Amino acid sequence: MSSYPMGADVLPVDHSTIFRGAWIMERQGQQVPRTITLKELGLTGEAWMPLSISVVVFLLAALSGLLFTMPAWYVLGIGRSFLPEFLMPVTAFALLLITTGGLTQAWALATIGFLTLWEVLGKKTTFATVRRFSGLSLVIIWFWVAPFIHIYAVPRAELEAQVLAQNPALHFALYAFHRYNDIMHFVFAVGVLALLWGYGDRLLRNRVGQVLTLVLLWLTFFSLSLTIGLHSAVIRLATG
Repeated sequence: MSSYPMGADVLPVDHSTIFRGAWIMERQGQQVPRTITLKELGLTGEAWMPLSISVVVFLLAALSGLLFTMPAWYVLGIGRSFLPEFLMPVTAFALLLITTGGLTQAWALATIGFLTLWEVLGKKTTFATVRRFSGLSLVIIWFWVAPFIHIYAVPRAELEAQVLAQNPALHFALYAFHRYNDIMHFVFAVGVLALLWGYGDRLLRNRVGQVLTLVLLWLTFFSLSLTIGLHSAVIRLATG
């Protein structure tokens, strides 16, 4: 982690960047382009430890969500024609992780796009700018996915009653846990924003805060992926 504080007059040269086109423009009163580096954002060196911890915590939480909703993934799993039945939850979990990765990539690309536009407009980029556009991108992704799912996946009362009568465990996964999860992806997103604004640039030096922010970010996207997957399982049941 760099010993140079944010906003220092002279910054170390490091060509590894997290955001192409993000600049620091202060040096002796002149605007000189300087990239915001991985080191300045606290994402290299000893920061691999909180990054690794956050990955482990996220995967444990994701697997817990899978276990709570296991019956649904027997319905949603792919490769049913050539794979044994017990592998259906494995393929479903792979689909959830791929969806989570896709949402994470969309968030990252949106953030990079905003920062690039900011640079084109000749604006000065600081950690506060990165935080603002990261938060804005998260909100956009959430509003893009969550309302769409809820609007176009209206529950069918007769199907829910039938599932409850035939398979209570599947009903819990598709309906009871599903409703809980629909609240949690909003809670996770708010948690990310609260940490970004609560810690400010202190987040670059606080490993616990970094772990919490990363875990909550990934859980936001995984929770949205769970919602997509559970809706898809309901649709598969409805269509036979």
